Amino acid sequence: MSYLLIILAFVLFVLYDYNQIMNNYKLLRSFFFLGVFVIASVTTGVLVTSEATFNFAYPIRVICYISCALCFLLLIHTLFFAIPFEAAYIKGSKQKICNTGVYSLCRHPGVLFLSGTYLFAGLATGRIEILWLCLVITFCNIFYVTIQDRYTFPVLFDNYSEYQESTPFLIPDFQRHEEK
Repeated sequence: MSYLLIILAFVLFVLYDYNQIMNNYKLLRSFFFLGVFVIASVTTGVLVTSEATFNFAYPIRVICYISCALCFLLLIHTLFFAIPFEAAYIKGSKQKICNTGVYSLCRHPGVLFLSGTYLFAGLATGRIEILWLCLVITFCNIFYVTIQDRYTFPVLFDNYSEYQESTPFLIPDFQRHEEK
């Protein structure tokens, strides 16, 4: 059931994006936040109800907790502060491309930070169920950003094709970034 809810959350994200490039109905703009709520609720429920199936030594668990928190903070920054919040989530119409900060490293840095959050949460808590959710979330997220990159963002953002040519899709190219 958890996996189906995660898939539903990503369907809500796709519908949210589709709404942005089509009718931009105000009610459908809430689908993004509803999807975030579903993912947070499902993973919190799994964390609370599942038992640890493995344990690392305390120092390794502390490193995993710190890494989880760092990835989560970077995810929040990437989604809500690195881009203009109102333009991206409230107005939802034609927007200017953000190609600075984390978005200068790759076009979809949120995928890395979301995956890292759940990977390190699973490792820190010893809950294999969170690691399985991490795989499902990562797969769904890569599928979702592929749709964004090919269909949604070229319509939503002016000059997106130039951004695609100048910035890697998912994996940052730090050598290329230093040359800029």
